[in-house]
Amino acid sequence: FEANAFTVILATKKLPFIKMLSRFIHLVFKVNEILRIKNTVNKQKVHTKHSNDAGVKLHRNCFQEKQRFLTDVLHEVMLLDGLSSSHPISQEVEQATDIDRVFDWIAYKKGAALIRMLANVMGRTLFQKGLNDYLLSHMYSNAARDDLWNKLTQAMRSEGRDIDIGEMMDRWTLQMGYPVITISKNQSQQLPTHYIIVTQEHFLYGQEVKKNLSLQWQVPLTVALGNSSSVYSERLLWINNNTEIHRLGRMDDNSWLLGNINQTGYFRVNYDLQNWKLLIQQLHTRPQVISVGNRAGLIDDAFNLARAGYLPQGVPLQLIGYLPEETSFLPWHAASRALYQLDKLLDRTDEYRLFSDYVLKQVASRYHQLGWPTYGPGTEASVLQASYQTEELQRELIMLACSFGNKQCHRQAVAFISDWISSNKNRIPPNIRDVVYCTGVSLMDEDVWEFIWMKFHSTSVVSEKKILLEALTCSDNTFLLNRLLNLSLTSDLVPEQDVIDVIIHVGRNPQGRNLAWKYFREKWDVLNARYGEALFMNSKLISGVTEFLNTDTELDELKDFIQSSGVGAGPALPRALEIVEGNVRWHRLHRRQFYQWLRKPPSSSLG
Repeated sequence: FEANAFTVILATKKLPFIKMLSRFIHLVFKVNEILRIKNTVNKQKVHTKHSNDAGVKLHRNCFQEKQRFLTDVLHEVMLLDGLSSSHPISQEVEQATDIDRVFDWIAYKKGAALIRMLANVMGRTLFQKGLNDYLLSHMYSNAARDDLWNKLTQAMRSEGRDIDIGEMMDRWTLQMGYPVITISKNQSQQLPTHYIIVTQEHFLYGQEVKKNLSLQWQVPLTVALGNSSSVYSERLLWINNNTEIHRLGRMDDNSWLLGNINQTGYFRVNYDLQNWKLLIQQLHTRPQVISVGNRAGLIDDAFNLARAGYLPQGVPLQLIGYLPEETSFLPWHAASRALYQLDKLLDRTDEYRLFSDYVLKQVASRYHQLGWPTYGPGTEASVLQASYQTEELQRELIMLACSFGNKQCHRQAVAFISDWISSNKNRIPPNIRDVVYCTGVSLMDEDVWEFIWMKFHSTSVVSEKKILLEALTCSDNTFLLNRLLNLSLTSDLVPEQDVIDVIIHVGRNPQGRNLAWKYFREKWDVLNARYGEALFMNSKLISGVTEFLNTDTELDELKDFIQSSGVGAGPALPRALEIVEGNVRWHRLHRRQFYQWLRKPPSSSLG
């Protein structure tokens, strides 16, 4: 039988679950609305009384979920789905053991992203009408994917919109991956200046991997024109072929194009280099003209397009030069995620300081402006009244500043740890404890590691225990890292469910990457016996230990390991191999250009 995210979610006989589904889809759909009204909300001051505290917390939690859909769902799943080892979200299931293989993060998160895209294409009213008709028609019977598409198509046609939803969505659910859409101004003298050329191709991180040229999507591309003061002429274009020409508004040399408005579509957008230059100029002069969702999207697309070789390495680096003027959390969070990936590629290279100094240059002014949160008696009300945006942005900046070596950030973290040790009172604000603990362990002596180890055993708060354990993996002392690895697997001092996290986090530490990789291979039989049947856990372990390996030697070691021990790990090992091959390839093809740009960042050149 066929299993896919839509069928399993929608083919249910239980009415309470249907209500829950409707609420979930309502939440997904509301992402766009939240992004649109975000600027208005941020300008309003929120005055709340103690009686409204619960309401404020609930509102902030909902806002957090909706805001972070872009970075924590859309951007994250596109990393996995951009690999040649990806798979469609609709797959045939022959036996029960296939279920764990089918329902991974690609199925769940891509499913959510596609529902969001579809809801935005149809519009809220029509989408809810089609969904309600579907749920009522199949309330006490079985249903398949096509039953949903048919009801949504009927809803569209009832409003005179002749779009076959099944034909459109089958391209997205029955094919792996997603396209990169390239939008260019017409350069031909034979067409007027208000025409654009749009192409689609299968996006893959591995340029050496042969693309499947037969893959095509029906792409709902929203595209707009912009200039120094506004965005205008927004239109929805349906892209069905590899190359198409479309009429837009009249453009001059200073007009720029912007695609996938608020990132409602499940695809990446690329532009000709002149358009990238104009977008970067806009971000550096008046970034608020471009919506917050699109600022985050431009950052994510630019870094990933450069990573895959579609763009010169200087484009994303020059783009984030506007960040000192960025006041919203979402673009900073998108940048932080992209920079973290680069950090792990570069943290063992000789010229790493060029990269870390460039990041700190972008972070410094906003970090010093927002400072550190206060914590103690009488601060609870002010924390409640602080906007979610400000609190999260403050945390993001502290994390970036401490991670990349800001001296003031280091001093503050050390001061917090020293005060905790001397007074035995933890006055570190809860939302930055993970950053402070990790920074303190990495900078201070072995006594601090032992202090955190002691606190890990004495606390009964599960969330605090997890943060303390991860902090222990931040040490620069390889003896302590080895000790922690051995204790995690061979004693009952570390809970069994946390062993995988210990190994992964030691591997994320540049001082511990080789240790974790060696330990993982040596202990594979034990680990596989313990976690092998839980494919999610096994996949998490394999991915976490291998994703930042990036030398030829490490690649050869991974190949040898797969050859000798690869049976039973499902798709995780082939995916790991593809990622490590991509890391090695990036170093070979792009690292030199990357560092050349950093040594002398040109004021206008994007290369």
